[in-house]
Amino acid sequence: MAWEATCLLSPILLVLLASGSWTQNTELLPTVEGNTVLVRCWYDPRQRFKEKVWCQETREKNCKLLVSSLSTDAQQSKFSIWDYPDYQFFTVTMTALTVRDSGPYFCGVAENRRTIFILRNIYLKVSKGELPLLCGSQAGHREERPLPQGLLASGQFSPVT
Repeated sequence: MAWEATCLLSPILLVLLASGSWTQNTELLPTVEGNTVLVRCWYDPRQRFKEKVWCQETREKNCKLLVSSLSTDAQQSKFSIWDYPDYQFFTVTMTALTVRDSGPYFCGVAENRRTIFILRNIYLKVSKGELPLLCGSQAGHREERPLPQGLLASGQFSPVT
């Protein structure tokens, strides 16, 4: 009986792995209104000359393009994107956040006009008021890897690395 259940799981796992949903974990990014968030997206060295994008995910699981590394307005008033090809990452900054900005976003690399290779899925949760201070951390601050020397961010950020 247990063997039969294992045989049934195998095709399901194949579908999950083929669809990418197995590896595309969504990260929760909590912040408060008025804050700025910075998201760092790492990419493969072979993608260094490709277009980098920041999208808001639509209900249809499509990309509503907010900013692109190739657009002339890559530094708009609310969104900005900076590519650091020597270090294989780019950063996206969202400023003056409101509760209405809450929702799913993703950063990725445009493989062509119709295909985006998703690097990170983020669910931005903007609240009114203050975020609680987590034990052993600074308010609104998470850091996994240091930025290369000379690329330190300043200001009121909630970085996700």
